[in-house]
Amino acid sequence: MTAEVDFGHNGSMKQNTAKVLVGLIIVFVGINLILKAAGIEFSFFFTGWWTLPIIIVAIVSMTSGGVGPWNFGLLLLGFWLLANQQDWIPQWFNSTYVVGAAIIGFGLLFIFNPRHQEDSQEREHVDPDRSSYRSEGRRESHESRGQSPYSTNSSSKRDNTDYPSYTAVFSGQEIRNSADNLDGSTLFALFGGLTVDFRDARIDHDIIVDASAVFGGIDIRFPSNVRVVTRATPLFGGVENKAKDPLDRSVPTVTVRCLAAFGGVDIK
Repeated sequence: MTAEVDFGHNGSMKQNTAKVLVGLIIVFVGINLILKAAGIEFSFFFTGWWTLPIIIVAIVSMTSGGVGPWNFGLLLLGFWLLANQQDWIPQWFNSTYVVGAAIIGFGLLFIFNPRHQEDSQEREHVDPDRSSYRSEGRRESHESRGQSPYSTNSSSKRDNTDYPSYTAVFSGQEIRNSADNLDGSTLFALFGGLTVDFRDARIDHDIIVDASAVFGGIDIRFPSNVRVVTRATPLFGGVENKAKDPLDRSVPTVTVRCLAAFGGVDIK
């Protein structure tokens, strides 16, 4: 039974919002250059202007992929840096208040995040027949590649989550996913590198993978029996899709929604 991914009204609205935000940035930069050339005193580069990309990247990430712990934390960081540069912070207000507020915010996000609630409900209601089918499918998938279903790779972390979320913040991480039925994924790299290999995963229906690289890089590998398409929002960054298009047009489609801000996303 094939599941279909809905790219309906909500997805289009999120993509349009992200494009509007990025377009506004480009327009403001162009206006600034024209006014400077005309001798009109106007500067987009005010004190703390460099914090705007951090704030905008967080907002774009929220509008395109929903509010999560990392884009929420990035937004807090951006506003804190901007307020500090503009001397908006009173002297009695020290960093301890910010750390406390951030911890409370992250806690509330984990409690009320709908995705976490849905995942926990799915874990509580597991279909035994479906689990058995997936185990057999995974074994066949590995054997077809000439691999043992229980093989390990010492140089990378192994995972078999059906809807994983991987992050790399000020660090690097390499992961090989061997999910029985991959339903999608969320990838986030901030000042770090993230390599995710889905070639051992079973993909039998259309899925969406959200990848956000902010001052960092993400490398994604997919099996050859899927078609990979990208919906990219590069902001002083780049996205490259090197995945080969299979001859069979009936294979599942993996849509990678990319946000590359001062970073890059590489797909193979």
